[in-house]
Amino acid sequence: MGVDAEDGDEADSIRLQKLAAQAKAFRANDDSDDDSDDDFSDDEELQSPIDEVDPFIFFVETVKVLQASDPMRFQNLTQTLDFHYQALANGVAQHAEQRRAEIEKEKMEKASAAAAAAPS
Repeated sequence: MGVDAEDGDEADSIRLQKLAAQAKAFRANDDSDDDSDDDFSDDEELQSPIDEVDPFIFFVETVKVLQASDPMRFQNLTQTLDFHYQALANGVAQHAEQRRAEIEKEKMEKASAAAAAAPS
C-alpha cells in the first residue's frame, strides 16, 4: 500500500507542476494584453441618456413634485431639518436655477451656431 500512495503523490505532484506551468503561461499572455488596453479608453466618447440630466435640477424638480403631491409630508420633512440643512437645501435650489439658466444659454448658443453653419 505504501508504494501506491507514493505513486499517487508523485502523480499529484506532476499534475500540480503542469497546472503551475499553465497558470504561468496564462499570466504571461494576460500581461501582454493588459498593455494594449491601457493605450486607449473609450470613456471620453461614451454617451448615455443620463449625461443630459443635471443632478441639481433633478433634485429640485423632485422636491417640487413631492411638495405639490403631498404638502403635509413635505412640511413635516422640512420642519425637522436642522438650520444648516435648510440653508444647504436653499443653496442647492439657487444653484439649480443658475445651472438651468446656463444650460438654456448653452442650448441657445449651440442652436445659433448650428443655424449659422447651415448652408442657406
